[in-house]
Amino acid sequence: MISYLKEKISHNTYIYWFKSSNKYVVVDKNFSDLLSLKLNGNDNDKFINKIKDSFELSEKNYNEITHQMDEFITECTKSVNNKILKTDKILKECKIHVDYTFNNKSLRINFDSNETKNLIHPKFLHLQTKKREQISGRLTIFSVDSIIYLFNKDKCVGGWEFDNMHEFQGKFSMELTSFFYGKIEKDWMGVFHASAVANDTNAIMLTGDSGSGKSSLTTILTANGYSFVSDDFTPILSNDSFVYCFPSAISIKENFFNQANSIFKDFDKLESQYINDIKGWVKYLPPKFEKTGSFPCNNVIHVRYDTDGENTLIEIDKSEAVKQFLPDAWISCNVNHAKKFIDWIINTNFYSLHYSNNEKAINLIKKLK
Repeated sequence: MISYLKEKISHNTYIYWFKSSNKYVVVDKNFSDLLSLKLNGNDNDKFINKIKDSFELSEKNYNEITHQMDEFITECTKSVNNKILKTDKILKECKIHVDYTFNNKSLRINFDSNETKNLIHPKFLHLQTKKREQISGRLTIFSVDSIIYLFNKDKCVGGWEFDNMHEFQGKFSMELTSFFYGKIEKDWMGVFHASAVANDTNAIMLTGDSGSGKSSLTTILTANGYSFVSDDFTPILSNDSFVYCFPSAISIKENFFNQANSIFKDFDKLESQYINDIKGWVKYLPPKFEKTGSFPCNNVIHVRYDTDGENTLIEIDKSEAVKQFLPDAWISCNVNHAKKFIDWIINTNFYSLHYSNNEKAINLIKKLK
């Protein structure tokens, strides 16, 4: 029997979660009715009879639909083996170390080389401390044969080929977040490739494709009365479904340098970093936290900057929103976390923001409750 969850998330839309694959799909009511028949173990005759009640098709078409539904279920339930490499011990001497402090906790990160250090340090330079704080955490990062390894104390978290550097970055950020808040990975419902800001009591999550302007908008909002929460990595705890502050610097791309320079004092003094051919040059703007900790978050905005476009903020259907942000998100495979995630979707409002004027975008966002 296939293990899955099913919930109605809007008037005509259902979301399914499949345990074996940790995959979510969003479908309309008609498709959901047919899918549920198949998932609940009904044979092909009952399935075809249900189709006949709804559609007038040839026998061949009925059989084709049955076959396509079987293929759909196979695809939804197929487990993906994301192989994480492991090694029993730290394989290189890691003499370079930096101490970082956040949320009244300090940890030391050991690196095998300056090249490895530069993968991490620029985004967290503002957390570096020279004080002799009590170091209660230790991470070690080194590379061997084009594989980068991450250790938490003496335990190997994993190893990733350089082509999967984004997976390493995500796992490192999760280890960092868990340490600073006294959690373990299993406590987290998920992580979104999103930024977040907050007013006095609630957070707003900003999603969007790379280059969509979400980090730029985060910068603008924090200069206009909002508190910084996170940039590009937004974790949500399962226990309370709150988003938690993540202390990396805000990544500012080169095309926003001039605007940022007019907003933030000494921005021009920040060092530029070349990331790759796609992202180009960036500067890392140290965030200012009005509050560290967590915020409820029930407003999510999909952001798109358009130089010549109109400034609009409209509510969008949950099905559209889920399809936008879910591919880049990591959601825990734990069934209880999956339930919490679906509940969070049901209780969250989703919007689409197109903006070309910063002031108008701010005013539109301030109207949200």
